[in-house]
Amino acid sequence: MIVTRSWLEEYIDLSDISDEALYKRFNEIGLEVDSYKKYEIPAKVVVGEVISCQKHPDADKLNVCQVNIGNEVVQIVCGASNVVNARYVAVATVGSILPGDFKIKKAKLRGVESLGMICSSTELGLPELEDGIMILDDSIGELKVGEELNNYKRVADSVFELELTANRGDCQSIHGVARDLSAAFKKDLASFDFEPKRRTPIGVAKELSVVADDIPARLIYSICNIKELNINFLQRLRLAFVEIDVKDNIDMVLRYAMHESGVLNRAYDFDKLAVDGKVSLEIKKDNNIVEVVSNKRIVSIVGVNQNDEFRANKESKKVLLESSYIEPEFVIEGVSSNKLESDDLYYFSSRGSEPNVIYGVGVLQRTICVDGDVEFSSGDVKVGEKIQPRKMALNIKEVIDIIGFNIPKSEIANILLLLGYRMNKVDEDTFSIEIPPHAHDIKNTQDIAEEILRIYGIDNIEAKHSIIVEQNRITQTYKQYKDLRDLRERAIGVGFYEALTYAFANKELLEKYGFEVLDESLELINPIVKELNTLRSTILVNLLEAASRNVKYGKKSIKLFEAGVVFNSKREELQKIAFIYSGEEQRASVVNSAKAKMVDIDSFTKSLGGVIGDFELIECEAKNALMHPYISAKIIKDGNEVGYLAKLHPGVEKDFSLSDTFIAELDLEAVMPKHINAKELSNYQAVNKDLSVVVDKDLNFYNIAKAMQEFKENQALLKDFYPLDIYSDEALGDKKSLTIRFTIQSDTNTLSDKEIESVMSEILELLKSKFGAELR
Repeated sequence: MIVTRSWLEEYIDLSDISDEALYKRFNEIGLEVDSYKKYEIPAKVVVGEVISCQKHPDADKLNVCQVNIGNEVVQIVCGASNVVNARYVAVATVGSILPGDFKIKKAKLRGVESLGMICSSTELGLPELEDGIMILDDSIGELKVGEELNNYKRVADSVFELELTANRGDCQSIHGVARDLSAAFKKDLASFDFEPKRRTPIGVAKELSVVADDIPARLIYSICNIKELNINFLQRLRLAFVEIDVKDNIDMVLRYAMHESGVLNRAYDFDKLAVDGKVSLEIKKDNNIVEVVSNKRIVSIVGVNQNDEFRANKESKKVLLESSYIEPEFVIEGVSSNKLESDDLYYFSSRGSEPNVIYGVGVLQRTICVDGDVEFSSGDVKVGEKIQPRKMALNIKEVIDIIGFNIPKSEIANILLLLGYRMNKVDEDTFSIEIPPHAHDIKNTQDIAEEILRIYGIDNIEAKHSIIVEQNRITQTYKQYKDLRDLRERAIGVGFYEALTYAFANKELLEKYGFEVLDESLELINPIVKELNTLRSTILVNLLEAASRNVKYGKKSIKLFEAGVVFNSKREELQKIAFIYSGEEQRASVVNSAKAKMVDIDSFTKSLGGVIGDFELIECEAKNALMHPYISAKIIKDGNEVGYLAKLHPGVEKDFSLSDTFIAELDLEAVMPKHINAKELSNYQAVNKDLSVVVDKDLNFYNIAKAMQEFKENQALLKDFYPLDIYSDEALGDKKSLTIRFTIQSDTNTLSDKEIESVMSEILELLKSKFGAELR
């Protein structure tokens, strides 16, 4: 953002502020100065008045001019063609020294005496304005013939280039920067009011109709009849100072007004839009964009681009002017999601342009009227609701704690008021504040504190020693990360390799193997490849594909795991961990007589136990087509079902070119390592007792274990139990023999035989009453 001192002074009094102080204050309030230049016009360069201009007698491209320089009329030979149209010019008189150590002396050009030089802007060290000499007018102040040009402060101006961060859209204009300076210097910001002197008696509604949706934007339209659109010297000079290139006079007034106000301006050729002398616009919201449509043709997308076919140019005699604001987040999302091409106005709209569109219209109309022979329609057409300030509660103590310095409440309130905030006291330390619409980046108390601090001045904050306060930094997020890390390390410790696969899967494979798929309305719109066309509902299919690739690479033993996210049909995330063990458990060697031992359910469950700890298995029917119909089980941990384990179905093994393979998939959170509090160990001898009973053949040990666990909670002497042997034959019929080993121990004394037998009797009685067990 480039600003000039004289332009800023139209909004704030800087007469008592030096350039050095201004430079320093810019940096203090977060508007870092990238470059600074003070333009000085050389001495003895004065305002001259061209009295007459005639062709040089011996040179077609030279003119002989009589120029009043205040104290005399001098003759100057000039080679610029536009001198014939000039009245007031910049004259370097004899004795002046121009940039480049160019000294002006008396001279003869093709035999004609010349006493001075009529200058172009570049010859005086100013930016290039146009071909030929610099033609002055009263826009830089009242012209006095013979007055040194350096005394005109709008010409001998100071130019600051400010480096704005992306969140400072509020300072993308002269007005926005002046607003910040008014708070920094505690000076009033000048108000603005303008009404065109010439309006047609025809109401704007007779020439323009606008129909609009409910849109996140604000637009104002006005119609301008142009007889002649002139641009004064100051406007051209300032645009050159701020390095804005323009196409024609229409573009010049649009850019000038936008740089001053920060409001986005566009101009349309009225006659190209009109049907039977009237323009009809439809403004509608569609796919995160706001379109301006005329006769079913898109003439612009608000804040993004404009159709060149309808753009006003120097030939346009009747112009439809548009000043607009659109919410930055909305326009960014619209451009991104629709992959739109944007013009240079998108730079401003995406960072947050000035929301006060009414002010912007006034600046634009004044810019056009300064030297133009123009006439505006009666009234304007407003579209969209006025942008309302956001509200939030502000606790002053919290602000002071964030800053770390006790700034008086009155000072905080004054800074916020100067920045355009409104405040209402709720209690002693709390205020309800209204955040002005131009402050796009202010979201919370921390942002408010930053605003106060930059205006108050970081140099005014008293330096203090750092205070280090120790506190517990271990959060729940860290605990979850650590638990998952521990789980991974356990898996690696028992020989599993971690796999990392996409969260995407092949929908056809998921359906083939009986897994849940996304609802049709929630499917991926644009898959990265056709083989990964949906979100996975299981990790196992991805692991099987990885195992299949390993087989092709010549691997004989494949042991993989992956922890990650899967999705149900509603696209809700679930955290899972999956395991696969395929091929050889032991490779062929002397130990096994050159016969490789293949993985079996015993070796798989031992490996799985090394990762997740103790668990139990209950037979179950296959839940999907990956599971073997006869070798499948639920995994029970801490009394809860946490997943399943199975041998891979022979048909699936064939699909993936795998040999004997076992799989498991579990809820990740349910198997995360749990913190176990240490318990005091007994110093007394433990006793193991075996109990053999006859029970129904269909009785699952899980049911017995559940009942024994409840008994154990009430019987302090029973420390552990586990099945030792299961036996059945024809003699037992529909019964089976079950042997269970019990560990009995006291924490306070050595157990007597009577105490041991009492516990065993209670256990036998429980088994008889609950399960009809008989002592074998």
